Amino acid sequence: MAAVAEAFGLTPTILAVPDGEGLTAALPVFEKRRGPFKAAALPPLVPVVSPLFAEPLREAEMHARRSPFDVLLDPLTTRYAQASLLLHPTLNDVRPLVWGGWSVAPRATYVLGLAGAEDVLGHWSDGPRRTARQHADAYTIVEDRAHAETAVTLMEASYHRHGTDLGLDGEAVRLLAWALADSGHARVFAAISHETDVHEAALIVAHDERTAYYWIAGSLPGPAMTVLLAHVLPRLRDDGLVLFDFMGANVPSIAEFKRRFGARLQPYYHARHIGGRALRTLNRLRG
Repeated sequence: MAAVAEAFGLTPTILAVPDGEGLTAALPVFEKRRGPFKAAALPPLVPVVSPLFAEPLREAEMHARRSPFDVLLDPLTTRYAQASLLLHPTLNDVRPLVWGGWSVAPRATYVLGLAGAEDVLGHWSDGPRRTARQHADAYTIVEDRAHAETAVTLMEASYHRHGTDLGLDGEAVRLLAWALADSGHARVFAAISHETDVHEAALIVAHDERTAYYWIAGSLPGPAMTVLLAHVLPRLRDDGLVLFDFMGANVPSIAEFKRRFGARLQPYYHARHIGGRALRTLNRLRG
């Protein structure tokens, strides 16, 4: 949270629901100012901003509007003129949000199970699997956080080739990438061409102890990223990671690229609450 907040000029705080000596729920919040208003924002490049619960929610408590989820939502709607959440895929009962006046929209990502998979590439589509095998000897695959700059640069170049703007401060992205790599929350991989010695693909994998994320990625046109994933996924499995999240399947061409790696579609939700007549008017004008 501290690294994300520093990179993007936000103020980190945590909403918590105490339960005796412990907590029954908690939520990371990234505060920012929007004119005279204070918002609970969604920082760039963060896969989830979602409540954490000590135990599964009880439906009876939700129906009575007194679940830990409801308790967390109250300060979000009273302290902040605007609040946004990206719910973890395991939090799929969004009725407390709907009943609380939030707008809720479905999103999707592709996830690939790593635990117990003897052949991580076994469910790849024919095209990517053939590409990985044919070009495997054309690259040296390295893991070194020194290649974080390469990953960000290649990502920016990829967006430019497709005529779009990343819409982010490149220096902020680099600051965050280095911070997570230095703290052990991200691993950096690169594919280097034997023929030209050019770094043709690079990938920064953000991770916790369970899930790895296709976080910051870029490549030159060609087979390099496919070859890189063919090396990285088994390595992550062998290191004990359970799940690989491709971080989004909400743009058709990008979704199709990710689908071919044998991942399954995973829905999740984006939720937003706007309070106050002045801010709702401002939001409509800007939208």
